[in-house]
Amino acid sequence: MIAGGAAARFPLVDSMRALAALAILAYHGALFTGALDGTGTAFWYAQLNVGVPLFFAISGFLLYRPWVAARLTGAKRPDARVYGLRRLLRLVPAYWLALIVIALAFGRDDVLSWPGALVHFGLLQAYDPARFTGGIGQAWTLTVEVAFYAALPVIGLAARRLPGGSAARIVRGELTLLAVLALVAVLWRLVVVVLADPAGEAYFPLLVALPAQLDVFAAGMALAVVSAAGLDGRARPPLVASLAWLVAALCYVAVVQWRPDDPGARVFVEHQLQGLMALALLAPAVLGRGGGGAVRRLLAWRPLAWIGLVSYGLYLWHLDVLRELAEREVPTAGIVVLGTLLALVFGTASWYLVERHALRLGRRAAGRPPAGPPAGHPEPATAPTVARP
Repeated sequence: MIAGGAAARFPLVDSMRALAALAILAYHGALFTGALDGTGTAFWYAQLNVGVPLFFAISGFLLYRPWVAARLTGAKRPDARVYGLRRLLRLVPAYWLALIVIALAFGRDDVLSWPGALVHFGLLQAYDPARFTGGIGQAWTLTVEVAFYAALPVIGLAARRLPGGSAARIVRGELTLLAVLALVAVLWRLVVVVLADPAGEAYFPLLVALPAQLDVFAAGMALAVVSAAGLDGRARPPLVASLAWLVAALCYVAVVQWRPDDPGARVFVEHQLQGLMALALLAPAVLGRGGGGAVRRLLAWRPLAWIGLVSYGLYLWHLDVLRELAEREVPTAGIVVLGTLLALVFGTASWYLVERHALRLGRRAAGRPPAGPPAGHPEPATAPTVARP
Protein backbone atom coordinates (compact mmCIF):
# COMPACT_ATOMS: atom_id res chain seq x y z
CA MET A 1 0.00 0.00 0.00
CA ILE A 2 1.36 3.41 -0.96
CA ALA A 3 0.55 6.07 1.61
CA GLY A 4 0.05 9.45 0.01
CA GLY A 5 2.48 11.13 -2.32
CA ALA A 6 5.16 13.73 -2.27
CA ALA A 7 2.73 16.36 -0.98
CA ALA A 8 1.71 14.41 2.15
CA ARG A 9 1.63 16.58 5.26
CA PHE A 10 2.67 15.76 8.80
CA PRO A 11 1.18 18.33 11.17
CA LEU A 12 2.88 16.89 14.26
CA VAL A 13 6.38 17.47 12.91
CA ASP A 14 6.30 21.16 13.81
CA SER A 15 5.85 20.19 17.45
CA MET A 16 8.80 17.79 17.21
CA ARG A 17 10.83 20.67 15.84
CA ALA A 18 9.71 22.76 18.80
CA LEU A 19 10.76 20.11 21.30
CA ALA A 20 14.16 19.85 19.65
CA ALA A 21 14.62 23.63 19.67
CA LEU A 22 13.56 23.94 23.30
CA ALA A 23 15.92 21.12 24.29
CA ILE A 24 18.83 22.95 22.68
CA LEU A 25 17.80 26.24 24.28
CA ALA A 26 17.69 24.47 27.66
CA TYR A 27 21.11 22.94 27.00
CA HIS A 28 22.61 26.35 26.30
CA GLY A 29 20.74 27.80 29.27
CA ALA A 30 22.43 25.17 31.42
CA LEU A 31 25.76 26.09 29.84
CA PHE A 32 25.48 29.76 30.76
CA THR A 33 24.08 29.16 34.25
CA GLY A 34 26.85 26.78 35.25
CA ALA A 35 24.65 23.68 35.31
CA LEU A 36 27.11 21.88 33.00
CA ASP A 37 29.93 22.09 35.53
CA GLY A 38 30.42 18.33 35.55
CA THR A 39 28.72 17.47 38.82
CA GLY A 40 25.35 16.11 39.90
CA THR A 41 22.72 16.71 37.22
CA ALA A 42 25.22 18.06 34.68
CA PHE A 43 25.23 14.79 32.75
CA TRP A 44 21.44 14.92 32.43
CA TYR A 45 21.50 18.50 31.16
CA ALA A 46 24.32 17.66 28.75
CA GLN A 47 22.17 15.17 26.86
CA LEU A 48 19.64 17.84 25.97
CA ASN A 49 21.81 18.35 22.92
CA VAL A 50 19.90 15.38 21.51
CA GLY A 51 17.98 18.16 19.78
CA VAL A 52 20.75 18.19 17.18
CA PRO A 53 20.29 14.62 15.89
CA LEU A 54 16.53 15.05 16.22
CA PHE A 55 16.64 18.00 13.85
CA PHE A 56 18.82 16.05 11.44
CA ALA A 57 16.40 13.11 11.51
CA ILE A 58 13.50 15.48 10.78
CA SER A 59 15.36 16.80 7.75
CA GLY A 60 16.06 13.28 6.56
CA PHE A 61 12.39 12.35 6.81
CA LEU A 62 10.80 15.43 5.30
CA LEU A 63 13.26 15.95 2.47
CA TYR A 64 13.62 12.33 1.37
CA ARG A 65 9.97 11.34 1.49
CA PRO A 66 9.05 13.05 -1.82
CA TRP A 67 11.85 11.12 -3.54
CA VAL A 68 10.82 7.71 -2.25
CA ALA A 69 7.09 8.45 -2.70
CA ALA A 70 7.71 9.35 -6.34
CA ARG A 71 9.60 6.13 -6.88
CA LEU A 72 6.91 3.99 -5.27
CA THR A 73 4.11 5.63 -7.26
CA GLY A 74 6.03 5.83 -10.54
CA ALA A 75 5.74 9.61 -10.55
CA LYS A 76 8.35 12.00 -11.87
CA ARG A 77 11.20 12.55 -9.44
CA PRO A 78 11.44 15.94 -7.70
CA ASP A 79 13.09 18.69 -9.74
CA ALA A 80 16.57 19.05 -8.27
CA ARG A 81 16.87 22.69 -9.38
CA VAL A 82 13.60 23.71 -7.75
CA TYR A 83 14.54 21.71 -4.68
CA GLY A 84 17.91 23.47 -4.46
CA LEU A 85 16.38 26.92 -4.89
CA ARG A 86 13.79 26.26 -2.20
CA ARG A 87 16.46 25.02 0.20
CA LEU A 88 18.51 28.13 -0.50
CA LEU A 89 15.58 30.47 0.11
CA ARG A 90 14.58 28.65 3.27
CA LEU A 91 18.04 28.68 4.79
CA VAL A 92 19.97 31.74 3.67
CA PRO A 93 17.92 34.97 4.04
CA ALA A 94 17.19 34.63 7.77
CA TYR A 95 20.69 33.33 8.45
CA TRP A 96 22.49 36.10 6.59
CA LEU A 97 20.39 38.77 8.30
CA ALA A 98 21.06 37.31 11.75
CA LEU A 99 24.75 36.89 10.94
CA ILE A 100 25.18 40.52 9.88
CA VAL A 101 23.27 41.93 12.85
CA ILE A 102 25.05 39.73 15.40
CA ALA A 103 28.48 40.40 13.87
CA LEU A 104 27.92 44.16 14.01
CA ALA A 105 26.35 44.10 17.47
CA PHE A 106 29.13 42.08 19.08
CA GLY A 107 32.12 43.22 17.06
CA ARG A 108 32.85 39.93 15.31
CA ASP A 109 35.01 41.53 12.66
CA ASP A 110 36.15 38.22 11.14
CA VAL A 111 32.62 37.64 9.85
CA LEU A 112 32.76 40.75 7.68
CA SER A 113 36.39 40.48 6.51
CA TRP A 114 38.23 38.16 4.15
CA PRO A 115 38.41 35.15 4.29
CA GLY A 116 36.08 34.92 7.27
CA ALA A 117 33.17 36.30 5.26
CA LEU A 118 33.52 33.48 2.74
CA VAL A 119 33.51 30.87 5.50
CA HIS A 120 30.58 32.26 7.48
CA PHE A 121 28.33 33.47 4.67
CA GLY A 122 29.19 30.39 2.64
CA LEU A 123 28.35 28.07 5.55
CA LEU A 124 31.74 26.41 5.53
CA GLN A 125 32.43 26.52 9.29
CA ALA A 126 32.52 22.76 9.73
CA TYR A 127 35.52 22.62 7.38
CA ASP A 128 37.48 25.39 9.08
CA PRO A 129 38.40 24.41 12.66
CA ALA A 130 39.65 27.93 13.42
CA ARG A 131 36.20 29.38 12.64
CA PHE A 132 34.09 26.43 13.69
CA THR A 133 31.99 28.35 16.22
CA GLY A 134 32.69 31.86 14.94
CA GLY A 135 29.97 34.20 13.75
CA ILE A 136 26.77 32.57 14.98
CA GLY A 137 28.37 29.96 17.18
CA GLN A 138 25.84 27.18 16.65
CA ALA A 139 25.56 27.67 12.89
CA TRP A 140 28.17 25.03 12.17
CA THR A 141 25.31 22.53 12.04
CA LEU A 142 23.85 24.44 9.12
CA THR A 143 27.01 23.40 7.30
CA VAL A 144 26.03 19.80 7.99
CA GLU A 145 22.51 20.51 6.74
CA VAL A 146 23.80 22.10 3.54
CA ALA A 147 26.04 19.10 2.88
CA PHE A 148 23.02 16.83 3.30
CA TYR A 149 20.94 19.05 1.02
CA ALA A 150 23.60 18.64 -1.66
CA ALA A 151 23.90 14.88 -1.13
CA LEU A 152 20.17 14.15 -1.12
CA PRO A 153 19.54 14.39 -4.90
CA VAL A 154 22.57 12.17 -5.48
CA ILE A 155 21.18 9.63 -3.02
CA GLY A 156 17.75 9.90 -4.63
CA LEU A 157 19.16 9.30 -8.09
CA ALA A 158 21.22 6.38 -6.83
CA ALA A 159 18.10 4.84 -5.30
CA ARG A 160 16.31 5.06 -8.65
CA ARG A 161 19.01 2.86 -10.16
CA LEU A 162 18.22 0.09 -7.72
CA PRO A 163 16.07 -2.82 -8.93
CA GLY A 164 12.42 -1.84 -9.14
CA GLY A 165 9.28 -3.82 -9.74
CA SER A 166 7.10 -4.49 -6.72
CA ALA A 167 6.74 -2.07 -3.84
CA ALA A 168 8.27 -4.64 -1.51
CA ARG A 169 11.37 -4.89 -3.68
CA ILE A 170 11.70 -1.12 -3.85
CA VAL A 171 11.38 -0.83 -0.08
CA ARG A 172 14.04 -3.51 0.48
CA GLY A 173 16.39 -1.73 -1.90
CA GLU A 174 15.79 1.65 -0.27
CA LEU A 175 16.37 0.35 3.25
CA THR A 176 19.49 -1.50 2.14
CA LEU A 177 20.90 1.68 0.62
CA LEU A 178 20.15 3.61 3.81
CA ALA A 179 21.77 0.89 5.90
CA VAL A 180 24.91 1.26 3.79
CA LEU A 181 24.90 5.04 4.34
CA ALA A 182 24.52 4.52 8.08
CA LEU A 183 27.36 2.01 8.07
CA VAL A 184 29.61 4.51 6.27
CA ALA A 185 28.91 7.03 9.04
CA VAL A 186 29.61 4.48 11.78
CA LEU A 187 32.89 3.41 10.19
CA TRP A 188 33.92 7.03 9.66
CA ARG A 189 33.37 7.86 13.32
CA LEU A 190 35.24 4.72 14.40
CA VAL A 191 38.23 5.73 12.31
CA VAL A 192 38.16 9.26 13.75
CA VAL A 193 37.94 8.21 17.41
CA VAL A 194 40.67 5.60 16.94
CA LEU A 195 43.14 7.55 14.82
CA ALA A 196 42.51 11.28 15.35
CA ASP A 197 44.03 13.27 18.20
CA PRO A 198 41.24 14.25 20.66
CA ALA A 199 43.23 17.37 21.54
CA GLY A 200 43.56 18.43 17.89
CA GLU A 201 41.42 21.28 16.61
CA ALA A 202 40.11 19.15 13.76
CA TYR A 203 38.84 16.36 16.04
CA PHE A 204 35.35 17.70 16.70
CA PRO A 205 34.75 18.88 13.10
CA LEU A 206 35.68 15.41 11.86
CA LEU A 207 33.09 13.93 14.21
CA VAL A 208 30.21 16.14 13.08
CA ALA A 209 30.65 17.01 9.40
CA LEU A 210 29.35 14.60 6.80
CA PRO A 211 29.70 11.70 6.45
CA ALA A 212 29.80 11.47 10.25
CA GLN A 213 26.09 12.36 10.60
CA LEU A 214 24.78 10.29 7.69
CA ASP A 215 23.45 7.62 10.04
CA VAL A 216 21.15 10.12 11.76
CA PHE A 217 19.86 11.49 8.45
CA ALA A 218 19.45 7.89 7.24
CA ALA A 219 17.30 7.12 10.28
CA GLY A 220 14.87 9.85 9.29
CA MET A 221 15.02 8.71 5.67
CA ALA A 222 14.15 5.17 6.76
CA LEU A 223 11.03 6.52 8.46
CA ALA A 224 10.22 8.22 5.14
CA VAL A 225 10.42 4.87 3.36
CA VAL A 226 8.16 3.22 5.93
CA SER A 227 5.69 6.10 5.74
CA ALA A 228 5.62 6.40 1.95
CA ALA A 229 5.17 2.65 1.53
CA GLY A 230 2.25 2.63 3.97
CA LEU A 231 3.92 0.02 6.16
CA ASP A 232 2.57 1.83 9.21
CA GLY A 233 -1.03 1.62 7.99
CA ARG A 234 -2.10 -0.90 10.61
CA ALA A 235 -0.11 0.63 13.44
CA ARG A 236 -1.98 1.88 16.48
CA PRO A 237 -0.66 5.42 17.01
CA PRO A 238 -0.95 5.44 20.83
CA LEU A 239 0.94 2.14 21.07
CA VAL A 240 3.60 3.23 18.59
CA ALA A 241 4.05 6.54 20.40
CA SER A 242 4.24 5.03 23.87
CA LEU A 243 6.71 2.33 22.89
CA ALA A 244 8.83 4.71 20.85
CA TRP A 245 9.13 7.32 23.57
CA LEU A 246 9.84 4.59 26.12
CA VAL A 247 12.78 3.54 23.94
CA ALA A 248 13.88 7.20 23.77
CA ALA A 249 13.71 7.50 27.56
CA LEU A 250 15.75 4.33 28.05
CA CYS A 251 18.35 5.62 25.59
CA TYR A 252 18.51 8.90 27.50
CA VAL A 253 19.11 7.10 30.78
CA ALA A 254 21.68 4.81 29.15
CA VAL A 255 23.72 7.63 27.62
CA VAL A 256 23.76 9.47 30.96
CA GLN A 257 24.59 6.47 33.13
CA TRP A 258 27.00 4.62 30.86
CA ARG A 259 30.04 6.82 30.39
CA PRO A 260 33.09 4.81 29.25
CA ASP A 261 36.40 6.04 30.61
CA ASP A 262 37.93 6.22 27.15
CA PRO A 263 36.96 9.59 25.56
CA GLY A 264 36.72 8.11 22.07
CA ALA A 265 34.45 5.29 23.20
CA ARG A 266 32.31 7.78 25.13
CA VAL A 267 31.88 10.00 22.07
CA PHE A 268 31.04 7.02 19.89
CA VAL A 269 28.50 5.52 22.30
CA GLU A 270 26.86 8.88 22.92
CA HIS A 271 26.34 9.51 19.22
CA GLN A 272 24.83 6.09 18.55
CA LEU A 273 22.43 6.29 21.49
CA GLN A 274 21.41 9.84 20.61
CA GLY A 275 20.73 8.75 17.04
CA LEU A 276 18.45 5.97 18.28
CA MET A 277 16.82 8.44 20.64
CA ALA A 278 16.11 10.84 17.77
CA LEU A 279 14.59 8.03 15.69
CA ALA A 280 12.34 6.96 18.56
CA LEU A 281 11.25 10.52 19.35
CA LEU A 282 10.35 11.29 15.74
CA ALA A 283 8.48 8.07 14.92
CA PRO A 284 5.17 8.95 16.67
CA ALA A 285 4.93 12.22 14.73
CA VAL A 286 5.17 10.60 11.31
CA LEU A 287 3.96 7.00 11.60
CA GLY A 288 0.46 5.67 12.16
CA ARG A 289 -2.94 7.02 11.29
CA GLY A 290 -5.24 9.22 13.34
CA GLY A 291 -4.75 10.61 16.82
CA GLY A 292 -5.02 9.32 20.32
CA GLY A 293 -2.58 8.76 23.09
CA ALA A 294 -0.86 11.20 25.39
CA VAL A 295 2.18 11.62 23.15
CA ARG A 296 0.24 12.56 20.05
CA ARG A 297 -2.06 14.82 22.06
CA LEU A 298 1.01 16.65 23.30
CA LEU A 299 2.35 16.96 19.75
CA ALA A 300 -1.02 18.30 18.60
CA TRP A 301 -0.89 21.14 21.14
CA ARG A 302 -1.10 24.38 19.16
CA PRO A 303 1.35 26.47 21.22
CA LEU A 304 3.99 23.78 20.76
CA ALA A 305 3.36 23.68 17.00
CA TRP A 306 3.69 27.48 16.87
CA ILE A 307 7.09 27.32 18.58
CA GLY A 308 8.08 24.83 15.91
CA LEU A 309 7.00 27.32 13.27
CA VAL A 310 9.40 29.97 14.60
CA SER A 311 12.11 27.53 15.69
CA TYR A 312 14.61 28.43 12.97
CA GLY A 313 14.77 32.05 14.06
CA LEU A 314 14.84 30.97 17.69
CA TYR A 315 17.82 28.79 16.85
CA LEU A 316 19.66 31.57 15.05
CA TRP A 317 19.33 34.10 17.87
CA HIS A 318 19.03 32.21 21.16
CA LEU A 319 22.70 31.53 21.90
CA ASP A 320 23.77 35.17 21.70
CA VAL A 321 20.71 36.24 23.70
CA LEU A 322 21.66 33.83 26.49
CA ARG A 323 25.33 34.81 26.32
CA GLU A 324 24.51 38.51 26.57
CA LEU A 325 22.27 37.96 29.60
CA ALA A 326 24.98 35.88 31.28
CA GLU A 327 27.65 38.53 30.60
CA ARG A 328 25.37 41.13 32.15
CA GLU A 329 25.25 38.91 35.25
CA VAL A 330 21.51 38.38 35.11
CA PRO A 331 20.46 35.86 37.79
CA THR A 332 20.01 32.24 36.77
CA ALA A 333 16.22 32.40 36.72
CA GLY A 334 16.39 35.54 34.60
CA ILE A 335 18.70 33.90 32.08
CA VAL A 336 16.31 30.98 31.72
CA VAL A 337 13.00 32.86 31.66
CA LEU A 338 14.04 36.10 29.96
CA GLY A 339 16.33 34.27 27.59
CA THR A 340 13.52 32.00 26.46
CA LEU A 341 11.11 34.90 25.98
CA LEU A 342 13.62 37.02 24.05
CA ALA A 343 14.61 34.08 21.88
CA LEU A 344 10.95 33.54 21.03
CA VAL A 345 10.60 37.25 20.20
CA PHE A 346 13.55 37.14 17.82
CA GLY A 347 12.33 33.87 16.35
CA THR A 348 8.88 35.32 15.78
CA ALA A 349 10.30 38.42 14.09
CA SER A 350 12.51 36.25 11.91
CA TRP A 351 9.55 34.16 10.79
CA TYR A 352 7.06 36.93 10.08
CA LEU A 353 9.49 39.46 8.61
CA VAL A 354 11.84 37.24 6.62
CA GLU A 355 11.27 33.51 6.51
CA ARG A 356 7.66 33.24 5.41
CA HIS A 357 8.29 35.67 2.53
CA ALA A 358 11.28 33.64 1.40
CA LEU A 359 9.13 30.50 1.60
CA ARG A 360 6.55 32.09 -0.66
CA LEU A 361 9.22 32.73 -3.25
CA GLY A 362 10.23 29.10 -2.96
CA ARG A 363 6.66 27.95 -3.45
CA ARG A 364 6.34 30.11 -6.55
CA ALA A 365 9.51 28.49 -7.88
CA ALA A 366 7.85 25.11 -7.41
CA GLY A 367 4.69 26.29 -9.18
CA ARG A 368 2.60 26.20 -6.00
CA PRO A 369 0.29 28.87 -4.57
CA PRO A 370 2.20 31.44 -2.53
CA ALA A 371 0.52 30.48 0.73
CA GLY A 372 2.14 29.93 4.09
CA PRO A 373 3.94 26.64 4.64
CA PRO A 374 1.89 23.60 5.57
CA ALA A 375 2.51 22.00 8.91
CA GLY A 376 5.51 19.77 8.64
CA HIS A 377 6.94 21.79 5.78
CA PRO A 378 10.59 20.90 5.19
CA GLU A 379 12.84 23.57 6.62
CA PRO A 380 16.38 23.78 7.93
CA ALA A 381 15.87 21.41 10.76
CA THR A 382 18.79 22.44 12.82
CA ALA A 383 18.98 24.05 16.19
CA PRO A 384 22.42 22.92 17.23
CA THR A 385 24.69 23.10 20.18
CA VAL A 386 28.11 24.64 20.54
CA ALA A 387 31.20 22.49 20.51
CA ARG A 388 31.95 20.85 23.83
CA PRO A 389 35.42 19.99 25.11
